[in-house]
Amino acid sequence: MQPSSTQTWVEDDLSTLDLGDKRRNARAVQFVESCVRCPGGTIPQVSENNAEAKANYRLLSNEAVDPDAIRASLQDAAVGRIGDEDVILAPQDTTTLKLHGLLANQDLGPTGPDGDGHGMFVHSALLVTTEGVPLGLAHQQCWARTAEDVGKKHQRKQLPIEEKESYRWIQTFRAVQDAVPEQKLLIQIGDRESDIFELFAEPRRHNSHLLLRVCQNRCVEGDEGLLWDAVAQMPVALCFTQMVHPGPHITVRKAHLELRCGPVAVLPPKHGVHDPSLEPVTLNAIEVREVDPPQGADPILWRLVTDLPIDAAPQARRYVEYYEKRWLIERYHYVLKSGCKLESTQLRAFDRLERLLALLSVVALRLLWLTYSARVNGEAPCTVAFSDTEWQVLYRYTKGREPPPHPPTLREAVRWLGMLGGFLARRSDGEPGVKVLWRGLLALHFMIAGFLLAYPTCG
Repeated sequence: MQPSSTQTWVEDDLSTLDLGDKRRNARAVQFVESCVRCPGGTIPQVSENNAEAKANYRLLSNEAVDPDAIRASLQDAAVGRIGDEDVILAPQDTTTLKLHGLLANQDLGPTGPDGDGHGMFVHSALLVTTEGVPLGLAHQQCWARTAEDVGKKHQRKQLPIEEKESYRWIQTFRAVQDAVPEQKLLIQIGDRESDIFELFAEPRRHNSHLLLRVCQNRCVEGDEGLLWDAVAQMPVALCFTQMVHPGPHITVRKAHLELRCGPVAVLPPKHGVHDPSLEPVTLNAIEVREVDPPQGADPILWRLVTDLPIDAAPQARRYVEYYEKRWLIERYHYVLKSGCKLESTQLRAFDRLERLLALLSVVALRLLWLTYSARVNGEAPCTVAFSDTEWQVLYRYTKGREPPPHPPTLREAVRWLGMLGGFLARRSDGEPGVKVLWRGLLALHFMIAGFLLAYPTCG
């Protein structure tokens, strides 16, 4: 029987997995495949019987199952997919896993500023093409706060950067830079939480750059004195329109934007504990401000800094388009929490949750790749993502007749899959998103199971 697209993806992502025992490796692969067949299901639901459920629980409880070993395999797969891409984007971001009602969880802690919430934090980085196709997980870290950390935010300024949570940005930057081949142009992207002077000053190898959104009105050299004032004095270099994602729960919309850009020399902070040897860092500032936003919408205002060269305004606009791809790291975390139901798990220990998170990343990344690859490479044959059995079952269900000898395009097959999940496919509906494709994959697995029971010689 031809392997399913799920099996192919899972085996590719975990092809270099080394948990110290071939049986553990095989169990991890089988567990992930089961999770794809029953998206969002509990461990008993994704297991075929009681014996398999016990084996899956043992896998997640086994200290020999190192989450870093799983993530190393995912990183290998992501780097292996770079192929002929000359420029690689690496957005990174932090998310919170809030595990409600599980106060007995070991090694977990508060998630809110006032000690409310209970769970852990996850900082992830993806590799993404400039067209917006996610290639895989580049790096990931997890941690939990302690009760003693609550209410001490003001004291963190007196800590060196290595003892702050924000140090994860620098650690992730280093790990991604080491993973991506030097001949590729690497651009690491961060939101306002990445506004860290030590990150600006971090040594970078050839072909490695930063593109960060800033939130602090930092001191700069020159008469203006402050970053915001310096940017405000720059003339409008370009007016353009672009599709933007204003927030996690807001549909993509068109924005009319003005762009200003120019060099600035950012001065080291004077307050807090910082390395006294830090020197000013020369960067290019880019401000993108929305003109005439829709009624009731929050206007777009992005203030970015980068060490990428800007010789003309179109270059700066290209970097803004690159920054918009940061949206994909949010979608990855969204799929983990809403699709994989990671926040609903009943596991009661930090190390077990971290293993589950690493394994479910394979599921989330496959869905993200399928969603955005269909939009970018829609004319490719659907066999890049579907087995023959899968696309033929989709065709029979959607068209009500025998499939043609040649496979349809990826865009067509993904739209049919979305229709299984509730996508209406009207002219104004655009392309299916991760929610409907997730539901469609679940329905497709059940349909294929029934099809193979009726026609066991097929597939």
